[in-house]
Amino acid sequence: MNLFAFRKHLDRVLHPVVSALAKLPLHANVWTALGAVMGLVGGVVFFYGLWWPGLALLLVRGLVDHIDGYKARNFNQRTTFGAVMDDVADRWVLGIMYAGGCLYLSNDYPHVLIVLGFGITGALTNVIIKLSIYAESQQDIWREKGKIGHPVDVVGLFGSAEFLIYYGFGVFFTALLHDTRPLLAGCWAVAIMSHVSLLQRVRFAWKRYRFVDPGLVTEDDKAEAG
Repeated sequence: MNLFAFRKHLDRVLHPVVSALAKLPLHANVWTALGAVMGLVGGVVFFYGLWWPGLALLLVRGLVDHIDGYKARNFNQRTTFGAVMDDVADRWVLGIMYAGGCLYLSNDYPHVLIVLGFGITGALTNVIIKLSIYAESQQDIWREKGKIGHPVDVVGLFGSAEFLIYYGFGVFFTALLHDTRPLLAGCWAVAIMSHVSLLQRVRFAWKRYRFVDPGLVTEDDKAEAG
């Protein structure tokens, strides 16, 4: 299980701040774009080893990621384009910030470039397998307040929130101790846990869908068509 299962509790804690900022005259898509810009700046900041500003951008950008969805759902600004760009921007931002820190570390730890490749590949493949399951298992899809849901969402030990913990704590202790080894550990954690999570999601798909043919027409389908 990942932190997605506890998102409702986190949303309650952040609700006063999110709802207040959502009242600003900015469209939900603008908030998404602002988050992307913060991610780009954060990647540059991490590349130059500015840990405290980078940590601040990492956390603020996480807050902005809540605001755009809240704005879209509660201010009649929901669109398919906005939902797609929110997902794209989220993964792009985390990849850019992760790359910035890894590239800085590569001066002292050249092997971290391999870790960077594994980390980004693992994180992206986690997203791909979830989207593939969404596409192939429409019978399990639901919407709750405009957000697509599926049991796979809570499977695995890696997601956006976990990235913030693994990488964020690495940045925090690197800034606090003036030692890059905590960040190196955080980068390793992202690479390892993203692949552990991927294996968990593959196992979930095997257990739940190994006997399901997505192209099979059932009797219920025939009845509905008739």
